[in-house]
Amino acid sequence: MKARRVLALGMTLTLVVAACGRDEEEPIASNPTGGSGSSTPDTTPDGLEAGAFGDLGVVCGPAADGAELTATDTGVTADSIQISTVSDPKFAGRPGLNQELFDTAEAFSAWCNEKGGINGRQIDLKERDAELTQFQREVIAACSEGDFMMVGGGAVFDDVGQVERLDCELPTVAGYVVTAVAAEADLTYQPVPNPAGFLPVGDLTYLAEQFPETTKNVGVLTGDIATTVVVGERYKEGIAQPQLGWDVVYDATYPAGGVDNWRPYIEEMQSKGVQGLIWVGEPVNLGKMLAEAEGLEFDLTWIRTDANHYDPKLTAEAGAAADGVYVRSVFAPFLDGAVEPDSASQQYIDLIDQYDEGGIKAYLGVQGLSGWLLFATAARDCGAELTRDCVFEKIGAYTEWSGGGLHAPIDLTTGRGGDCYNLYVVEGGEFTLADIGANNGIYNCDAANITELTGDYGQGATCENPAYADDPKPSNCGSV
Repeated sequence: MKARRVLALGMTLTLVVAACGRDEEEPIASNPTGGSGSSTPDTTPDGLEAGAFGDLGVVCGPAADGAELTATDTGVTADSIQISTVSDPKFAGRPGLNQELFDTAEAFSAWCNEKGGINGRQIDLKERDAELTQFQREVIAACSEGDFMMVGGGAVFDDVGQVERLDCELPTVAGYVVTAVAAEADLTYQPVPNPAGFLPVGDLTYLAEQFPETTKNVGVLTGDIATTVVVGERYKEGIAQPQLGWDVVYDATYPAGGVDNWRPYIEEMQSKGVQGLIWVGEPVNLGKMLAEAEGLEFDLTWIRTDANHYDPKLTAEAGAAADGVYVRSVFAPFLDGAVEPDSASQQYIDLIDQYDEGGIKAYLGVQGLSGWLLFATAARDCGAELTRDCVFEKIGAYTEWSGGGLHAPIDLTTGRGGDCYNLYVVEGGEFTLADIGANNGIYNCDAANITELTGDYGQGATCENPAYADDPKPSNCGSV
């Protein structure tokens, strides 16, 4: 049983990508363009071949004529930038766990270096495998070996190691975070933040409008891991607020590693009259539960879940029973058959195919790529004088970050996450985009799509140096 619970942690970690995130509370400067992150956009049509990505212009290329490159900060030499990505693929209980984070890091680094690096400096990638339980060890290694930043990664047990990371002034542009200790920590940015004190509710408002008769008969079913339970608690607070005013008639947890028999859960939902279900977990378990529910002739009106369920494993498990599953996301379609030609999503696919043959394409991989692009555009705009302080300042000023078009635009200066969303719904066994009244491409963007929470969902690690409070930048974080 203990081993099963440990395995469950790895199986559900993609969920908490959507659950937690953080922006800095004090933006340092405004984005000079108000755009997706580039201060000097180059709209060259040559895309990856020119070192460009999406609408970011040229991200990677040689040094400017006349530039003199020197060692400017920890991990930076005249020729290279040492960057680490952390993930858990060597976890014995789930070999290959979140390998897509490493695959994206390898593909991006190979592509960028081929095009000349970042202003002429090559990326020296260090893949640091936390093996599920060794995140602290890998942070200590990153500090002792002089990494410039941690980019595009994430680990299940990311609460340990934060003290050491801040003590050595090591910033992270995380692919995902799990615990509040990490999500709310100083020197942390995410390309798609979702702070614990705010909850996206635009899709829930949509469901209430479409199925008003169901909102008084809602169930919440959550994997039984501390972090996912917190996600469930956030949802319960959010849907109880006057903006929605839903009634929860069923509230339960299940072993996140899966169960052999979903019948007791299904029968209890039936007995309590559940019509709509908020599911917190991962796609294989949901698919199995829905397939069994269909066999027991229990038909939910809707099932709402998070972005990690935009995954063919859901429909493979559930078949037609997956119809009516709604998946909130901020990402453009990236599954086979749904990608727009010449889109940023197609460039993601091309990047993996061309620079990491056989690499995994998945939700975390796309989010990790947005993290890499966020770091790289900021580093590009710092020019030859590349420092942690400069990169962090520029990231904190981006007002419409979209990863070049990978996802909805997000203002990284607000500290509240993005106001935009899209919504996938399974119809006929296929993921389609729901008609949500999109007003920005495929996204619905409105300040009302986010609500503030009052519950205590954890606190982040903080910089101990008092200087950081007055001037929040990496060089002021470490212990005095």
